[in-house]
Amino acid sequence: MTSRREGIILAGGVVIGIMIAVALLAGLQVLSPGTGALPVPDLFGKSDDTSLPGGIREISSVEGAREFIKTHRETATETAAGVVAIQVPASSLAPLEPGTRSWHYNVDTASFKPDEYIVKVTAITHDVSAAAIFNILSAPEGGVIPMQGTPGSQYQQSHDGGFFITIDPVGNHFVGERFAITGTTNLPAGDDEMLIEVVSASFAPTAKTQSGEFSGVTGTFHGGGGSGGGGMYAPVPTMAPTYAAGYPDTQYVAGREYSRTNVQVKDVDEADIVKTDGTFIYVVSGNALHIVRAYPADSANIVSTTGFSGNPVSLYLYSDRVALICRDYRPPEYWRCEPGERVGSPGYSEKTVIYIFSVKDPSTPTLEREVVIDGKYTDSRLIGEWLYFLASTPVDPDSPDIAFPGIRDGEGGTFTPVAYSVEGRDRAFAFTTIGSVSLGSDAPVRARTFLVGTASTIYASPTHLYIGVRFMSEEPPLRHVDTEGRVVSGSATDRTAIYSFALNDGAIRFDSAGEVAGTLLNQYAMDEFGGNLRLATTVTESGSRGMTQSSTVTVLDSRLDPLGAVTGIAPDERIYATRFMGDRLYMVTFRETDPFFVIDLSNPAQPVLAGMLKLPGYSDYLHPYDSSHIIGVGKTASWGSVKLSLFDVSDIENPGLVDSVELGEAGSTSEVLNDQKAFLFDKEKDILVLPLHLTGTYEESSIRTSNFLWRNAWGGAYVFSVNPDQGFSLRGKVKHYDEQSPNQAQVMRALYIEDTLYTISGSAIYMSDLADGVRYVNDVRL
Repeated sequence: MTSRREGIILAGGVVIGIMIAVALLAGLQVLSPGTGALPVPDLFGKSDDTSLPGGIREISSVEGAREFIKTHRETATETAAGVVAIQVPASSLAPLEPGTRSWHYNVDTASFKPDEYIVKVTAITHDVSAAAIFNILSAPEGGVIPMQGTPGSQYQQSHDGGFFITIDPVGNHFVGERFAITGTTNLPAGDDEMLIEVVSASFAPTAKTQSGEFSGVTGTFHGGGGSGGGGMYAPVPTMAPTYAAGYPDTQYVAGREYSRTNVQVKDVDEADIVKTDGTFIYVVSGNALHIVRAYPADSANIVSTTGFSGNPVSLYLYSDRVALICRDYRPPEYWRCEPGERVGSPGYSEKTVIYIFSVKDPSTPTLEREVVIDGKYTDSRLIGEWLYFLASTPVDPDSPDIAFPGIRDGEGGTFTPVAYSVEGRDRAFAFTTIGSVSLGSDAPVRARTFLVGTASTIYASPTHLYIGVRFMSEEPPLRHVDTEGRVVSGSATDRTAIYSFALNDGAIRFDSAGEVAGTLLNQYAMDEFGGNLRLATTVTESGSRGMTQSSTVTVLDSRLDPLGAVTGIAPDERIYATRFMGDRLYMVTFRETDPFFVIDLSNPAQPVLAGMLKLPGYSDYLHPYDSSHIIGVGKTASWGSVKLSLFDVSDIENPGLVDSVELGEAGSTSEVLNDQKAFLFDKEKDILVLPLHLTGTYEESSIRTSNFLWRNAWGGAYVFSVNPDQGFSLRGKVKHYDEQSPNQAQVMRALYIEDTLYTISGSAIYMSDLADGVRYVNDVRL
């Protein structure tokens, strides 16, 4: 037994230890550069054994999270000062136990009838089974199958040596739909053969005089996978042309010249609907991934097509692996049922799904891994082998239950990332899950969830990820003295909260937080340079004296504290395009004219508006030609022609226009105006490719008795050469359609392999020879 004296000594030692720990943490805060908050542990696997730093308040329940949101709705706080850990109930999601692996069995319901169905899975050599119930519904009109419905019930039996089989909730499906029944088992490898029976609940034996009709499917499989192979939910490959057998590996020559995705930051790849390795083109079209043997062009053909129940968004290509990102709707892995309470299933919710395929044999992509993240896909980046992803889930504090987002990793099981609450002034709360998955190894997914507003703008450098969250300021922004000497205050205005995270080989660490006035246009309105973050925002203020609008350029230091700013740029106009290049910012605003601004950022503490050029129209996208010239793509007016411009910025105080080209008439457009990845430019190759949908003059109908008119249409791509002294010269055109074409799918992307240009729409890939006047060579229909 401890004596009174020993107890006093022990208590004193604990107090001294705490004081020393606090002092050490304070020292770390001072000595740790780039952190505007208390340090947070790196974000590794599914659990976090690292003790939270002192001074961080822990929220240990859903009620605590709700209370945090309530208090932060009612009280305005200054810029972020810390991170609060939320302890997620351990029962919300469960990881796979050691020795447990997932299985799947692909089902095609083309021969099924609308009915209630029973799924039963039985081990062949062990006395263990599981069952579940779900519904097959009549196919909806038009053939469109919505991802909806509720999971069926399930049960499991386990009374043979501790072995078990489970079936995941199946959910409702439609006649003609293909899907996978999934589950887990711990049956020993090599002794895990199972029988699956999917039978209509109303099916019964018929009399000898009657003709029976079976509705369902049966089969056997092993615990390592199902009828389609692999141990996880898998997309169902569709019919596709046969891969050309014997295609030599030597065709994958490293020296072959081909274009990459147009990205913002060097060494930071961005997801796109098209990628190429110089031999094959990987393209997302509709709900399918097509792999096309593209080189040589004269024999190009589709080698495989893989369809998905969800909505494929974009892809990455890393070595011989393709990572495909999909939006999908699925039931949760688990949900809570309180004792004595009957709880219905929570139904389907939006998921972000990452499929990782091996494409060593492009004719047969092999699913190697599947990662399912709760929440709507926000954005992603690929740095080295690490794919960093973000998904957001809105939080309703008035809901009877706040569900913490979970992740299902085909390699590491199911888990709930540790959640944190970041102090800030935004009030539209959402869980933003930030994680990483390796495309070069089977390392477990690393992830954490942050309770901040829904991420709206994402920017990434090789070492940092920045999230911009728009929110409404509660402070009156306009405060001035009018002509009669009265003090006039304004009302609320938009602001943007900025959160930064350090990235290092898949590890993610919360770094700091701050805010700026106004709203960001897109990712190109942010840029990291020299340890600082530069931002361009449109500031809209609405007060008793009316609404005002202008632009602000702000420089934040590594702690996201204000360092310098230029305010009041272009009154009554908003930002249409920005491009940071070294110590300069090129910016376009618009209302009636196109002011092209040059901002000098060589002194971060004192940025200066150096020069301006006014032109009609505006630019939506700015692209560097060299250090002295900028290419702009935009419109002559909101409903005008497409406009291509070349600016001379060798004298930053007097920027000039070298050349401009107007394409089409009112109503013409280009995919570049919506997505900068559609822009293809290579200075060394002297090629600029602009996807276009052009409209011409109205013409009378050939039907004399009618009065309706139509507009001529032309769709495809223009190919230009660019000379910094003379401007643009047209090398040729690639036509995909005109006004008489039944299919007018617009060109979405362009790329080249050697001297072949590939222009890609949702329905076709056209190939043209750049060495012979942009001459048509071949096309492949998707």
